[in-house]
Amino acid sequence: MDDDIRELVRAQPAYLFGWPVPLLDEIGALSRAAYDGQIDLDGWRRHDSDLRAAMPPVTVVDAAAVTALHRRVTEAWREARRGAADSADAEGLLTLMGRLRYITEAAPTDATLFHELAGITRQLREYSQHDNLNRSFARRAELIRGWLVTSPEYDLVSGLEWAVVGRHRWVSTPLGAVPTFVDEARRLALTDPANAEKAKASAGIRGHDGVPPAIAAAETRQAMLSSSFAILLEETWRRPGYEDLGESLAATWNRPATRRLLLEVTADGWPRAFATFDPGLPSVATGPSGRASHAQASTPIFQAMSNDLSSSRLGQV
Repeated sequence: MDDDIRELVRAQPAYLFGWPVPLLDEIGALSRAAYDGQIDLDGWRRHDSDLRAAMPPVTVVDAAAVTALHRRVTEAWREARRGAADSADAEGLLTLMGRLRYITEAAPTDATLFHELAGITRQLREYSQHDNLNRSFARRAELIRGWLVTSPEYDLVSGLEWAVVGRHRWVSTPLGAVPTFVDEARRLALTDPANAEKAKASAGIRGHDGVPPAIAAAETRQAMLSSSFAILLEETWRRPGYEDLGESLAATWNRPATRRLLLEVTADGWPRAFATFDPGLPSVATGPSGRASHAQASTPIFQAMSNDLSSSRLGQV
């Protein structure tokens, strides 16, 4: 251990980089209380923000200096654990590591928690579930899942960002734009080659290396939403005597009320912003008096389009 690190541990300074040590200890106590389940995530974030409010923002230069010192202290702690220092030094180093970390790490965002969950679930899949450390990881994973279950940014069922799943909120069909059930959007997102790396990385979060059976089955339910209607309409074109019915079916499909109903029917499970989103693309059902050019079936509407959800305001939720 370097002499300056040893002195820092044993001198017990009142401040670290201008931050009062009692304040850092209070921030640390909040973090431990949250991970022990004693306070909820919103309470943690709110109280953490209140404690930091009196301190000046941590600059990039300050953060770099804190990180560099944290790295040196961490290495000294590892040496202490190997027996190169006494146990008192090891405990002091561990305390100092935490205090330094609290300077630059506020209560976590959803993105930070999601990244942590991905790492924990990867650990749990690679090592024995009976290991004591992994039992601790499993408890932490369940806690984070509880925090993120209503996240507007991350979908734990698919293991993907809602912005990625939301690109498939609507698909094109022979009858035009149709909203999707959330599991069908998940299936389309997980099977999209553009998302292959994300789908692989998120396997632990959803507990399945590919597409879970419950999500895979959504394709059939989605097809039922418009296919029967399309088949009937197609038959009115082919069979004499059904012209009036065909015109009526087309008019019914194209009504704004039908579109609103389809949105409501498929809204369950979507975050609010996605549940109510309508891109305004037209329905194209036509009766026997004239055919409309049909869109390609089951293709994500937003792919390579100017109103792709990934670049819209919904991609930012």
